[in-house]
This record gives sequence, C-alpha cells and structure tokens, in this order.
Amino acid sequence: MESLLPLLLIFAVMMLPLMFLSSRQKKQQQKQRALVDQLGVGDEVRTHSGFYGLIVDTFDDTVVLESEDGSQSKWARQAIAMGVDPVSEESEDDAAAQDDAAEESSGSGVPGVTLSDESEDRRDR
Repeated sequence: MESLLPLLLIFAVMMLPLMFLSSRQKKQQQKQRALVDQLGVGDEVRTHSGFYGLIVDTFDDTVVLESEDGSQSKWARQAIAMGVDPVSEESEDDAAAQDDAAEESSGSGVPGVTLSDESEDRRDR
C-alpha cells in the first residue's frame, strides 16, 4: 500500500491541471454557443476564417451570409466567430478626418515614413 501512495499522488498532481483546463474550455464553448444562438437575420458577423457577412437566412445548424457585393454563401453556425457592430457614417467621417490630419502633419505622402530635416535638405538640392 505504501508503494502505491506516491504513484497515486503523482497521478493526482498531473490530472488536476487537466481538469481545470477542461472546465475553462467548456465555459468558453458555452459562451460561444450562446453568442451564436442569439444571432439572427439582419446581424452582421465575422467567421473564424475572417469572412464578414450579413445573415439573410437561418436554419438549424447553418446560416446564409451575404457579402458586400450581394453574393450569398451557406456557413455552419459553428464557423461564426463573433457579431460585428455596424460602423456608423459619422465614425467613418471622423476616421477619415483623422487620417487626413495625420497625413498633413507628417509632411510626406507615405504613411509610416518620417523624414528628418537632413533628408528634406538633400531632397531640395
């Protein structure tokens, strides 16, 4: 009996993390399932593969998504990663204004490129 005690202790120590990980994974799966179940016709979604579309028809375990160009494709409900909040026109205008202001302040027309004073002097020569 004494020789089995260390073996059982090692086995218990190895199994505890697996039990905690599996319970966390189950919670995440339940959360994902609840999210997908609440989505309906008219909701904009993103799939796990990165496809953005609008739900136009739903079935038991599949949905029909419509892309921006109007084409429709059938997807499994499990492929939906998340719902997407539609972007309002006001926020698009604000983002465009911020991009324009950043472009004007940088001085160069190339985003992500900054020029020092020395390089501008070389360019003028």
